[in-house]
Amino acid sequence: MSPEIETFKQSLYQSWFGLINQLPTIIFSVIIFIIGLLIIKLINKYSKKIIISKANDPLIADFILSIISMVLTIILFVVCLGILGFDDVTNKILAAAGLSTFIIGFALKDIGENFLAGILMAFQRPFRIGDLIQIENVKGRVIEMSLRSTTIKTLNGIDAYIPNGSILKNNLENFTVDQLMRDDFIISVAHDEKIDLAMQQIDATLMENEFVLKIPSHSV
Repeated sequence: MSPEIETFKQSLYQSWFGLINQLPTIIFSVIIFIIGLLIIKLINKYSKKIIISKANDPLIADFILSIISMVLTIILFVVCLGILGFDDVTNKILAAAGLSTFIIGFALKDIGENFLAGILMAFQRPFRIGDLIQIENVKGRVIEMSLRSTTIKTLNGIDAYIPNGSILKNNLENFTVDQLMRDDFIISVAHDEKIDLAMQQIDATLMENEFVLKIPSHSV
């Protein structure tokens, strides 16, 4: 038998015996990984109920839960590598992740700020889709919300995309948060007309309008 074949056999035997020796550790690591995945699934299940009850938005809840799940899965993966003895690999992964997070966070500072602001707004809920709001000089109906920006349809039909970070920094007015909004307008009547009759007609018109609330009542 040639020396090359003998060397190959010895290497194969050593690898096989090394695998046999490490088999309990590998099985233990796999069990920890499976149990960890089940725990993450349970955390997501109960966290989703809590987040939806607070934010009342399944889309944002799913997005937040996906981030939580990803972070927990990475931590679980690193722990399992540590159990297998890959401490150097684990340290390199953590170092690379920390450096990448710092670089990405610095480069995308504004996006990260808007993202965090979107999460805060999901819990605080200063407005909802359909509300009439005003932010600085922009006034209109909220037609779409995301974790990065909010879309407002202005009164003249323009779609305004406002970063969530700007919404938290600036003054916000919500005109329909409780579905009550009173508006004033002036109707000119000639001095020779019957003022009382004009007021009665205006009052009757407002009473017949389905969009005018009866309580609290209007005034003329």
